[in-house]
Amino acid sequence: MSEAVARLEHEPLRNIVLLKHIEAFRDHVSVAQLSTGRNTATLVLLDTSASAYDRETYPEAAFAALISSDDPGLTRRLIGSLPRQRHIVFKLANDADRDVVAEQFPLRRATSFLSFTAGEPADFSADEKVSITNSAPDTMLDLFESQGHSREWLCPLLSSGHAFTCVLEENREPRSVCLAFQNHRQIWEVGGVVTPAQHRGQGLASRVVRSSLAELQRRRLVPRYQVNEDNLPSIRLATSVGLRQFLRLTHFRTW
Repeated sequence: MSEAVARLEHEPLRNIVLLKHIEAFRDHVSVAQLSTGRNTATLVLLDTSASAYDRETYPEAAFAALISSDDPGLTRRLIGSLPRQRHIVFKLANDADRDVVAEQFPLRRATSFLSFTAGEPADFSADEKVSITNSAPDTMLDLFESQGHSREWLCPLLSSGHAFTCVLEENREPRSVCLAFQNHRQIWEVGGVVTPAQHRGQGLASRVVRSSLAELQRRRLVPRYQVNEDNLPSIRLATSVGLRQFLRLTHFRTW
């Protein structure tokens, strides 16, 4: 596992989804890696029962398979040992891997997620009215849970310093919130962006996101912002604050 992670870390942004899954589900993933010369292929196989997102989105799937590969031949060898009798959701970042997997599995596209990071040069400014903290009251936790970030997952991260929250308040009521949390080492994800319906359309979300990016920049961390391909407002937000897309991860069902 450690050797496989070390190879993935040579290109951390390209491989961030695999690294994040290994970090978050270490007891529920298996990792296979093949190398020839400078080319490497890595397969991370996740037991979907450990992932709240996969349990809800792909209840039929027994496994989620994530692949990062430099060579179609290595990809072909990696997937040869995958179970054929169980449903698998593949999460793939390029057409070459998709084409190889499609030789052996019937694929049906489900959705895709876009990942953004800071452009060059990056220069973010914090909003003086946005509070940055390692705690979250119930009102904020309720908002984060509406975005799929449970208390049980978030609170330990906050208390350990592996996450922080940004909130824009008025009369102690959150108008807009977001959080940043560690994906892997220096790469931290900005997510959980929520503005209650009655306060939308005022540019509040961009203020909390910019502040989170400024804090990550101050800490010399690398930001990652992930959004579903259908979430056009969130995509516009990412580009408006100066982020650039670096990855598209497409999900494919095998049933």
